[in-house]
Amino acid sequence: MLARHIALLVFSQVLWGANFAVVKWGLDDWPPLFFAALRMIAVAALICPFVGLPKRQDWKPVLTLGFILGVVHFACIFRGLALVDAATSSILIQVQVPIAALVAGLLFGDRIGWRRWSGMALAFVGIVVLVGRPDFAGGWLGTGFILVASLSWVASNLLIKKMAENMDGWRINAWVGLVAGPAMLALSFATEDGQLAAMSAAGLAGWGAMAYQVLIVTALCYGIWYAMMSRYPVSLVMPFTLLEPIFGATTAVLLLGEGWDWRMVVGALLTMSGLAIIIIRRPQVVTQPVGPGA
Repeated sequence: MLARHIALLVFSQVLWGANFAVVKWGLDDWPPLFFAALRMIAVAALICPFVGLPKRQDWKPVLTLGFILGVVHFACIFRGLALVDAATSSILIQVQVPIAALVAGLLFGDRIGWRRWSGMALAFVGIVVLVGRPDFAGGWLGTGFILVASLSWVASNLLIKKMAENMDGWRINAWVGLVAGPAMLALSFATEDGQLAAMSAAGLAGWGAMAYQVLIVTALCYGIWYAMMSRYPVSLVMPFTLLEPIFGATTAVLLLGEGWDWRMVVGALLTMSGLAIIIIRRPQVVTQPVGPGA
C-alpha cells in the first residue's frame, strides 16, 4: 500500500472518529431525528444532480436499503448518541464487527474458528464493562439504540454488497438520502417537537455539525473509503477501522471534556483487542463497503 494512501486512510479515520463528538455538538441544537433527516436530505440534494435518479429496476433495493440504513440505522444511532456519551458510543457501535462475523457463520457457513470466537467474547466482555460502569450515562435504553443501529448496519451491508454490483457508492449514498430523508422527516414530526424553533435558533455549532455530516463525512470520508476499497483488498483496508473508535474516544475527551476512568480504559482495551482479532481473522463473505462509523 502506498504511503499516501495509508495517510489518507488514517486521515479519514481521524475525521470519522471526530464525528461522534461533532454529532453531540449538533444534538445540542437539533432534535435527533430531525438532525438525521436534514443530513440525508442535504446529501441527496448535493449528489443527486450529478448521479441522477434511480432507474425502475433500482427502486426496490433502494427503498429497502433506505428503510434499513436510512431510517432504522440513523434513527437509532442519533437517538443513541443523544443519550450516551460520544466516547463510549464510538466504541459501542463497533459491536457491528462481531455481529458481522456471526452473520457470516450463521447465514453463509463461514467457519468462525476459535480465534474469532475468542475475539467476539473479548469484544462483548469489553462492552459489558463499558456499559456497566457506575457513572455510565444513557443506560440500557441508549445502549439498546446503538446495538440496534449496529444490527441494521450489518444488514444494510449485506444489501449494499449486492447492490454494489450495479451501482457505485455515490449513487447508494444519494438515493438512500433521497428516500429516507423525507421518511425520517415525517418520523421526526410525528415523535419530536421544536424543529422549526431549532432551525431558527441553531448557532454556529449546530450548522457546523450539519455541514460536517454532509461535506466531511459523506463527501470526503466516504470518497476516500470507496477509492481505497476499490483499489486494495478488504484485508488491507479493514484494519484501519480500528483507529476510528480510538480517535472517537480521544476527540470526545479533548473536545467535549468527557471523563475517563479505569473501567472505561479496561472496557475499551478489551473491546479493541477483540475487534483486532476479528478483523485480522475476519470472514470474507461479509464486507463493510460503506465505511465505519455514524
